Amino acid sequence: MAKVKLRVGYVGTSIASYFATEYHQRERAITGLEALAEAWGFELVAIADEIMSVEAAEQAAERLRAAHIDFLLVQTAGCSIGEQILPLARVVPRIGLWATPEPHRDGDIKLHSFVSMSHFASILVQTLASEHIPFKWFYGHVETEEFQRPFGVTVRALAAAKNMAQARIGWFGGLAPGFINLRFDTERLRAKLGVEVVAHELSELIERAKGYDSAPVAQTAREISSAARAVRVSESAAFDRVTRLYLALRDTAREQGYDALAVSCWSEFQEAYRIAPCMAYSWMGSEDGIAVSCEGDVYGAISMYLLNLLTGAHGSSTLLDMAVIDTINPAALMWHCGVSPRHFANKDGIQWVDHVTLGRKSPNVYGVAGDQVFAANPATISYISRSGDQLLVVGADIVEREDPGYAGTRGWFTNFTLNHEPTSLHDLVHTLTSGGHPHHYAVGIGNVTGELVEFASWTGVQRIAKRTYTDYLELP
Repeated sequence: MAKVKLRVGYVGTSIASYFATEYHQRERAITGLEALAEAWGFELVAIADEIMSVEAAEQAAERLRAAHIDFLLVQTAGCSIGEQILPLARVVPRIGLWATPEPHRDGDIKLHSFVSMSHFASILVQTLASEHIPFKWFYGHVETEEFQRPFGVTVRALAAAKNMAQARIGWFGGLAPGFINLRFDTERLRAKLGVEVVAHELSELIERAKGYDSAPVAQTAREISSAARAVRVSESAAFDRVTRLYLALRDTAREQGYDALAVSCWSEFQEAYRIAPCMAYSWMGSEDGIAVSCEGDVYGAISMYLLNLLTGAHGSSTLLDMAVIDTINPAALMWHCGVSPRHFANKDGIQWVDHVTLGRKSPNVYGVAGDQVFAANPATISYISRSGDQLLVVGADIVEREDPGYAGTRGWFTNFTLNHEPTSLHDLVHTLTSGGHPHHYAVGIGNVTGELVEFASWTGVQRIAKRTYTDYLELP
């Protein structure tokens, strides 16, 4: 589905005895915000009028409400009176309060912007306490990093929240056998995040895959093959079948307007179509930027889509297990059996191989999966669970080590943070294990943990809190 743009409102309040007009506070703010809107891809609804009375604030509030904005940036362009914030605070339930520096450090005070911002904040917290209006404060002129850095986090977090609220997830084949901890409440997900999950039979994909003409399949197979450093697949016909599945996934997602897919990858695929579908998922992520979570994990699909919204990269995030922990040289091996997009790979690139676990103790061999080692990069590990009530926010660095980890798509992760705060490997593992976190993790390249924390704050999703490791059992 096409992404929707965030709509940001702006208004600047003041009173006549100060100098907001003379110092062109509103004009400077609007010009700068227009440039940011163009660069960052949001829509700006700006009130250019001088808002110097309660009546003017009420009129501005009506105009902003009619514009259906998602976030209102209230700049105290100059000294303002408390009652001005009352109508503006009720335009939209997500508010930014913005103060700017004084133009001079001595003589008469000209703006009184910071004090009025603090005044407005106190009114939101105390006077309007029963209305529970969330807000974030900003400081600095619009062209400064001091303003742009936190404002950029807000724009990205709220744009993600807006797009999540209209997301559509295609769910094919239900959950993989035994994954009962990944069950979810469809209506709860919709109520909490706005996400719609549409269920399908896996046979729909298989029948569509079988129906493609051979020519476009062969052309796509050549493209996929040529992107790898090697192809080591036992059955050449398996490459054809997985390519067909890729085309079925791609075309279904486009036609149905799905933002991400959750597809059960075993054991029905092996029984009905004699493949491991990993290559198709990997190629969807790298070439189409669409997340496909394996094992029918709807939480994983939603989490990957959230990371895709925040990282802004062409390629999709991926879904991994925490397969191994190294407690001597603290790190965790994040691994899955071949689904990660190829842009995660180090300089050696990706190769297409037979699946590393399916069928290995039987006469059957199932292809095709990816095999790659991840390049060193900052990364974000996240996961939405409990029907949208809980969010994991972990930052880490991917590092390359002499021991590359097990065959599949994998990388070593270290230097962890939890909720944007440094944490040890033991504390992180204890937090996840004792808290009953599901065994899957969405992983994206780049650190967007600040955006995730803010996303959770605006949407009311509970972040997983740190639990400190001890050698003894300590129940909460």
